[in-house]
Amino acid sequence: MKPLKIFFLAMLCAGFGLPALAQQQKLTMHINYAVNTPTGSFKSDLVSKTSFRGWNANVLYGVTDRLSLGLEAGFNDYYQKYPRQVYDTKDGAISAVLSNSIQTVPVMLKGRFNLAPSGMVQPYVGAGVGGNFVSYSQYLGEFAGSKSGVYFAASPEAGIAIPFRKHGASAFTLGGRYNFMPFSYSDNKNLNNWGLYAGIKFPLK
Repeated sequence: MKPLKIFFLAMLCAGFGLPALAQQQKLTMHINYAVNTPTGSFKSDLVSKTSFRGWNANVLYGVTDRLSLGLEAGFNDYYQKYPRQVYDTKDGAISAVLSNSIQTVPVMLKGRFNLAPSGMVQPYVGAGVGGNFVSYSQYLGEFAGSKSGVYFAASPEAGIAIPFRKHGASAFTLGGRYNFMPFSYSDNKNLNNWGLYAGIKFPLK
């Protein structure tokens, strides 16, 4: 699947593009499982169900003990099938089953601020901004429509990191975010969603 290839390419570039930082042991990798719920017109027009098929990862460089900057990429898969009913099309009314399938791959520049870098529980806030690779397919009986492209993406977040040991660089992470994802196809205007994620962070050496 193309979105997955894009994700791995982005993370590979991040890993090979910052070798000097890794040698300073200030570079960390964050890998998370993500659950995302559509909002707004995304929920009302395309998919109302929560997606449990998502994950994200980022590589961050510690500019200071509080501020980290880097690159993040993610993947989410949304799907929903609607019961058979009558739909109006340009060829007339048809009775059909409607299904929507959407994959998003945001790739963003990332900033994160640690509010308590020496604490046993370390709350943080952050934000990302970049592009969103979208693959959208709709099936209406025997009729199919699709659109793929790159769109803007932004994502504010807040969460906590809990180190596995005191002053350790590895930690369990838990957070939430809102994803702004403009998208235009027919009457659909966005793929905005909110999500929760959990995972681990560890130093790259």
